[in-house]
Amino acid sequence: MVMGESKDKVWLQTIVPTSLGFVLVNRTPAYWSFIWENPGASEDVSCEKERERVLRLLSLPLLALAYLVSLLLLYLRDSSLEEKKTTKTKSYEALRGTMPPQAKTLTLDGREPVSVSIALKPRPPTAAPGGAAFGDLVKAAARAERDLNVREALALYERALVANPSDRETMLQACKVRCDLGFLIFDVIHDGPMKQFFTCREEETEEAATALVRQALEGARQLTEQHEDDYKAFTLLALCIGRSILLESQNKAKVRMAGEMHDAAQRAVALNPKDDAAHFMLARWNNDIASLPRVLKTLVRFIYGSSLRGSFQNAVQSSLTAIELNPTNLVNKVELGRAYTGLGDLARAKAVYEDVLGLQVVDVNSALYKQIALDDIERMDQGKPVGSLARPWWAIGG
Repeated sequence: MVMGESKDKVWLQTIVPTSLGFVLVNRTPAYWSFIWENPGASEDVSCEKERERVLRLLSLPLLALAYLVSLLLLYLRDSSLEEKKTTKTKSYEALRGTMPPQAKTLTLDGREPVSVSIALKPRPPTAAPGGAAFGDLVKAAARAERDLNVREALALYERALVANPSDRETMLQACKVRCDLGFLIFDVIHDGPMKQFFTCREEETEEAATALVRQALEGARQLTEQHEDDYKAFTLLALCIGRSILLESQNKAKVRMAGEMHDAAQRAVALNPKDDAAHFMLARWNNDIASLPRVLKTLVRFIYGSSLRGSFQNAVQSSLTAIELNPTNLVNKVELGRAYTGLGDLARAKAVYEDVLGLQVVDVNSALYKQIALDDIERMDQGKPVGSLARPWWAIGG
């Protein structure tokens, strides 16, 4: 509604001076003819005719005044838009420092739809000597994740596990990064948003991506079976199932796995209600289910009845809980913005997205989410359609 009112206002501010100009040009010859034929007041005319004469004398000056005022308003509007555009460009320029050192953000001149890219620059491998101790390898892997070097991070975590095969935290992190890498490859192959900061190698095919995600999913399942009280393992399982759904081509299988994803996220929340990542996964699940195409919603009801019902409102509640638990994790806030977008509340969504811009990127997932926030803010400013998320898990296949 606000967007429509804004467009109407712009239309009026543009069309009014144009219309007044046409009328002014059209009326000027007749006005001067009237002046020429009626050079002064006459004592023989009635008051009514004299009043009509005065109104005709004033008509063109008043019309000219209205025309000048409309031109002034148009000028002021254009000046205001230019000032806002300059301010916005400066503010987006300031965001460059919030991305990892090898990443860059690109701002637009306002004439094209936004495309804020995060492009990897060549950089030397993270230092981790061949004889590095387990702790050094884990720290190097974490640095590689922050630098968005997913391949290197996975290699370092795998080396760390060779040194200490029983370390559960490293097993969880290696599994997560393996899933991230598989998702990156698959998304880029399918022309997804990840292509803006990841390039596939020749050997990184769709089959390789599928193998990585399946391996991660199997690892997550084993961790939940071996450690039934580990909430992090169930949060990881929910993530891996969500990524596996993206690779699945059959709608029925997608829906079945969606139920498993929901159960895993619920289990993680039950084990540790203070884990923001578990609440984030629930929010993500609700947003995905709520934005399902009609055919898949019908399939969900057919398989699960009313027991598996996601909503944007539930996504809002889960996101708010995640934010309360961890306000510096930007994915929690972007998921909230996504839910508000689904509800049609673009003002709240934009406010949430703007709050994200000062937060730090810690891995490829938060890099993608920050890019989504930047994209959607710019699209809102330009009055363009806003997509709640670039690649929900149901977008491919079926």
